[in-house]
Amino acid sequence: MKKVISFVLCLAVMLAAMVLPAFAEEARSGGTLVVAINGDPLSFNPCLTSDDNLYRPAQNLYSLLVKLDASKQIIPDAAESWEVSDDGLDITFHLRQNIYWTDGEQLTAEDVAYTFTYIKEHSTCFFSAKMANVSSVEAVDPYTAVFHMTTPDVSIIASIGWYGTFILPEHVFNNGQTWEENPASTTPTVTSGPFTFVEYKQGESITVAANPNYYAGCPQVDQVVFSIIADSETAVQALLGGEIDELTSIPTSYVDQLLADDSIVMTKNEYPSPVRMVFNCTDETMSSQALRTAISMCVNREDISVKASGGIMAPEYAMYPSLIAWASNAEDTAPAFSIENAQKVLEDAGYTKDADGYYVRGLTIDAFSTGGVYVDAAKLIAANCQKAGIEVTVNVMEYNAWAQKVGIERNYQIEFQGGFMGPDPAALGTRVGTNQGSNYSNYSNPEVDELLQNAVETGDTEKRAEYYKEVQKILAEELPYVNILAYTSYDAHGSNVENLPIDGAGKWGWNEYTHTRFVN
Repeated sequence: MKKVISFVLCLAVMLAAMVLPAFAEEARSGGTLVVAINGDPLSFNPCLTSDDNLYRPAQNLYSLLVKLDASKQIIPDAAESWEVSDDGLDITFHLRQNIYWTDGEQLTAEDVAYTFTYIKEHSTCFFSAKMANVSSVEAVDPYTAVFHMTTPDVSIIASIGWYGTFILPEHVFNNGQTWEENPASTTPTVTSGPFTFVEYKQGESITVAANPNYYAGCPQVDQVVFSIIADSETAVQALLGGEIDELTSIPTSYVDQLLADDSIVMTKNEYPSPVRMVFNCTDETMSSQALRTAISMCVNREDISVKASGGIMAPEYAMYPSLIAWASNAEDTAPAFSIENAQKVLEDAGYTKDADGYYVRGLTIDAFSTGGVYVDAAKLIAANCQKAGIEVTVNVMEYNAWAQKVGIERNYQIEFQGGFMGPDPAALGTRVGTNQGSNYSNYSNPEVDELLQNAVETGDTEKRAEYYKEVQKILAEELPYVNILAYTSYDAHGSNVENLPIDGAGKWGWNEYTHTRFVN
């Protein structure tokens, strides 16, 4: 007998059956919705790279097996149900039979098998490392895809939804070319989501149009334009001027102004995506645990919370977000702020001051400019490092340049980022597991890898928590990164728009504009 993995599946399926047809029958209000994104996408193939600038358009163009709702629960998408065998070695997805590609071909299990097999076989794909425990993906019949596992790993179900692993059309991509070479990675004309691709204007916008054949019903707006606005202040002015309808991650300096504006609706969201400082453990200088510890002691979280976020983001001390309380280790945290202790750590490790009073010189923190908190936090830490005798320069970069240098080349010493680490702690494995796609620190510890593997193989929640808390204890000592703030932000939209995919529970993975409409 097989065990059904529900993740509120039954409720979700019933809601889909009852609600979605009703939306499809309602008269659409039409119009063009304009939302801001930070920059040009690195590619239009959402399986090649983790790219925030592509993720929101991709969510509207492609289908996933499963996805997240606004409260971060796993719900069906292309797969209407799924189950795990008793031994945990087979995960079976049952597909909807009414999903079609925009060229009229039906989306089938062959597309699923092709997509995930390619990802597994090509390390350049962002999700490839997460497929390590998958031996093969089989299309049993047109509507049934089975992930055959080498070892049990139920976390892959959630990971598919969390990390935006979209299904690609085999008949388009399986042509002898690599995905990087395939024209469909540049011009995504064959898609399956609620919208279809219209055009891309580099540096300006991405336009998508309502898909009348979408399985959940035709969207209520005619078009969505993703307006590329790299500068946060410019984006805010565009919102105030009515040039855009939605803006996420409002800079803290504008929060009070927008809260007082009756034409703007503000929503506060907290995410398990802590603002953190990441050390490149393979860099010759940053390979020193003592130096990483000393720099960590230069982090004054309370000061950063007030000065960089206006008090909106609370200090985060745990190595895994305290928002996910059952798995977060509140006892073993990063070192407390102390300039004096930072100097002592360095001296105990054999560091000596030069003639100018520095123990270490020439360090660089790379931070991208979007959202100001990263740059401001980096500058505050750099100033404290200066007091401790550690010379640090903050290098402010545009997001795409940062993503290339840090995310792809891994050519940095210290960097600032956010990044999803929940709601399931299996996400921690992608951040610190050896050779994992989001392990920006290049950290590797066999003991940590073993604990992480044990955690994904057990269905016992208490035992899983023990494994993950032990991982955090090790991380608090070795410090490949330090969490600084609990990421919290305000999103904003015009009061004339409703059913936007943002609410107080958060919106990660829920960026579809299927039910969005204008009300006046």
